[in-house]
Amino acid sequence: MKVYGSTASPFVQRVLMAARIKGHELPVEPPPGGMQSDEFLAISPMARIPVLNDDGWTLPESAAIVAYLEDVLDGPSLLSGTPKERAHARLIETLASHELAGLRPLMVCKVFRMRDEPVLVEEAITTVGVGLAAIEKARDASHVWAAGDQPSVADCLLVPLFTLMEIIDPMAGTLALIAEQPGLAAYRDRAFATDIGGRSHREMKEAFAAIMARRQQAQ
Repeated sequence: MKVYGSTASPFVQRVLMAARIKGHELPVEPPPGGMQSDEFLAISPMARIPVLNDDGWTLPESAAIVAYLEDVLDGPSLLSGTPKERAHARLIETLASHELAGLRPLMVCKVFRMRDEPVLVEEAITTVGVGLAAIEKARDASHVWAAGDQPSVADCLLVPLFTLMEIIDPMAGTLALIAEQPGLAAYRDRAFATDIGGRSHREMKEAFAAIMARRQQAQ
């Protein structure tokens, strides 16, 4: 079992964190043939990473991969507790996935500067801020992790997304949005201080720094 992608991607880290919580390590390899190759498009219809390869069987999209890992890997559950507690973890995961989607246009416009659209950037900042406020309201501040006292599917997404917000802060000013939500800011600090959360945080920052260095050299 292996993952096609880059450890700089929050969605690749989502998968790696899920596997690690369950006690497993998944190797990461570049997409076969490159992101836009026919070979990769055959296994990832949207040309996105990550893609899981399980002995020749492939599965794209990080949410689907995390659900699959929960089903096939032994180890601690990513959705433990009562049905209500599991539903709460799914709620936080869904809010993070849907409401923090504004980070994508910030990457396009402010980090990689592929487009110059100030209105889109302003809308994205607003969307992310509203999403963080919703997550702050939805979670229980007494929980150690995002949706309980054990890491879950919610943390597998929130930790990488918070790392991304730290990485792009010099260009996009995203850390101020987290600071507006004291419960989430405290959660982030706790998660980054753990072995699993800290490892994801470090790996992602190091890989992203390497990508930006290569881009600068190419320019």
